[in-house]
Amino acid sequence: MARVLFVTGFNRSGTTLVTSAVTLAARARTLTVGDLARHMPSMQRFLAAASRQGTVSDRGVDRLEISESTPEEYGWLLNSVTGEMTFGARAAQAGVLHSLIDELAGTGNATVVLKNPRDTGRERLLLDHVAGSRVLLVRRDLSAIEDSQRRAWDRMATSSRYPRALIGDPHRRAEFLGAILDPQARQRVVHGERRRMRRTAVRLARSASKLPLDRVAFLSYDELRADPFAGASWAAHILDPSAFGEAIAALTFPEYNGASTRSVTARVIDWYWTRAWRRARARQVRAGILAVPGRSGTLS
Repeated sequence: MARVLFVTGFNRSGTTLVTSAVTLAARARTLTVGDLARHMPSMQRFLAAASRQGTVSDRGVDRLEISESTPEEYGWLLNSVTGEMTFGARAAQAGVLHSLIDELAGTGNATVVLKNPRDTGRERLLLDHVAGSRVLLVRRDLSAIEDSQRRAWDRMATSSRYPRALIGDPHRRAEFLGAILDPQARQRVVHGERRRMRRTAVRLARSASKLPLDRVAFLSYDELRADPFAGASWAAHILDPSAFGEAIAALTFPEYNGASTRSVTARVIDWYWTRAWRRARARQVRAGILAVPGRSGTLS
């Protein structure tokens, strides 16, 4: 049976980097754009057109180029089957995740890495649904996430080819285009996403220590960028921290945007969120799940 590692964390919090690094470090298999194309005709058409025209598209939200091997969120597969981007009763009843895991693992006893930022805050559901699974939960400076999300939505207004391909339903695709092409509508979407993310971050901070500490790694994107090996040490109970740190160091790109400004609300939530991570890690250390990392591994 496949070993499953879930990566959760808000959009623009570094989950793509962490997913790629975990996949490399664990010699695992992750869901890719090519895998989605086998299930989603819109993605199949997107890849076929790119191949026929000899063009290379990026993700729209950033400059990361798209190919069949690019890691992608399983939420798009959930959406194509259930109409919902998050894991819930419909997806559980349809067996979407178990079918996907079996498909990616093949006949070998492989490790499968799955990410879906929209399932951040639903870690307990994922752990209960997939026996023996583990979660790598990524946090990042909240204001930096919000800045990155705003830039991503603005960028999609001029580079929407790939995001449109991810939305198979024509009606929803038209709604998406209407939202990103109208500056005022786009601003409303950004503000709505920010409110939802802040509420989820608070709930996540409250519930973090209630998760099974031997099955969850509390990671910080900012730590991983500053010191890959120290940051990776907080996942030592799930995968080889040296291999994980090496993968992070190899995959990070020079560009690194921090927060331009920080509102009072964001600062308070960040303080609360950071404290929750620190306390959960301290409990892991006291329980013997993790050793105390080096000085540079303290939570920023």
